[in-house]
Amino acid sequence: MSDSMINVFQPCVGQEELQLIAEVLQTNWLGHGSVVQEFEAAFASQLKTDPGQFVSTTSGTEAIFLAAELFDFKSDDEIIVPSISFIAVGSSVVAKHAKLVLCDVDPHSLNVTADYIAPYITEKTKAVIVTHYGGVPCDMDPILDLCLAHNIRVIEDSACAVKSFYKGKATGTLGDMGLWSFEAGKLITTGDGGMVYLNSEELITNAKEQLYLGLTGSEKSGIDRSATGHEQWWEIQIGRPGRRAIMNNIAGAIGLAQLNKIDTFLVRRKAIYQRYSKELAQYSWLTSPPLHGDGIEPSYYFYWIQLKRRDELAQFLREHGVYSTFRYWPLHKVPYFEQSATKLPNSEFASQQTLLLPLHQALSDDDVTRVLELMKTFGGRL
Repeated sequence: MSDSMINVFQPCVGQEELQLIAEVLQTNWLGHGSVVQEFEAAFASQLKTDPGQFVSTTSGTEAIFLAAELFDFKSDDEIIVPSISFIAVGSSVVAKHAKLVLCDVDPHSLNVTADYIAPYITEKTKAVIVTHYGGVPCDMDPILDLCLAHNIRVIEDSACAVKSFYKGKATGTLGDMGLWSFEAGKLITTGDGGMVYLNSEELITNAKEQLYLGLTGSEKSGIDRSATGHEQWWEIQIGRPGRRAIMNNIAGAIGLAQLNKIDTFLVRRKAIYQRYSKELAQYSWLTSPPLHGDGIEPSYYFYWIQLKRRDELAQFLREHGVYSTFRYWPLHKVPYFEQSATKLPNSEFASQQTLLLPLHQALSDDDVTRVLELMKTFGGRL
C-alpha cells in the first residue's frame, strides 16, 4: 500500500477560509449572526432563488428530521422513499412512527422515477422523498405531476446536488422542501452544516422556530430586548417546542469562502468526471454512469462504475492506496428497518455491482492517472 491514500471524498480549503474565520473571531460574535445570513443569501443567489426561502441549520441530517416535523409525519402516514437513500432519510420517517415505504430505482442512474413511485401510492401516502443521486437530478416533472395529482408532498434530498439544475431550476427548489449538506466531504463544506429550502412563508416561519428553541420571530435576544426598553429582558417566550440547531458565524464564514470558489470546483470535478468516462470506455468489464439528458446539469459529486467483480476491485484499489466505496446501502437491507422481505431487484443489483471512484476538486492529475493505471492493471488480470 502507498503511504498516501487517494480519498474518494475530500474538502478543499485554504487561506480564503482562514481569512474569513479570522474576521469572525475579531468581531467576538461567534454564534448565529450576520455572517450566517450573508451565507444564506449567497447560497440562494448561486441557486437563482429568493433568499427568503432558505434557512441554514447544523447538518443535512437535521434538515431531513426537520422535514418529518414540518409535514407532521404520523403513525398512520406512509412516506415513499427510494431504497437507495442515505440512512438518515429512513431514520427520519421511523422516528415519527410513520410507515417507511421503500421503492426501487433505475439500476444504472440509481435515481428514482415516477414509474417506480406510482405503484406504492395509497390514500395514506403523505410524502415522497427523492434523492438526486450523486448530484444528478431526477426526472422531476413526472414526479411532481404524479404527486400533485394525489396531494402528496415532495421533499428533495439534494445533499449531493449543490448547484445541480433541472431544466434551468436548481434541484432542491422544485418540490415543497429541499435540503443540502455541507459536511466535510461535500462539494462545499462548512465543517458541518445544512441548508433548507421551503416553498411557503408558513413553513419557513415554522422551520426557524423549531430550529431555534421554539422562539417566535418576534422574540428578540436579551441584548436586543434590553435596548428597546424591556424591564426584564431575560424573560423568554416560545411558540412551540424547539431545539438549538442553528448555524454559527464560523461555519457561515467557511461557507462564504467555499461559495466564492464553487464554480472553480465544478469545472475541476467535471474535467475529472469526463476523463474517467473517456478512458474507462475501453473496458468491456465495467459500465460508467449513464449520459445526462437534456436540461440536466449535475454537480459531479459521485463517479460510479458497475461491474460483477466490484468487491475484488475495491479491495485491489484499497491495497494500492486508493479508497473507493458504495453509496447508499439499500435501506431495505438495513436490519433496523425490518424490510428484508421487500423485493427491489434494481437496488439489489446496484448494491452488488456499484463502486464510487475518487472524485473531488483536490484530486491532482497525477492522482487521476494513478486511479486509471490501477483500473488498467486490474482489468489485465481478468
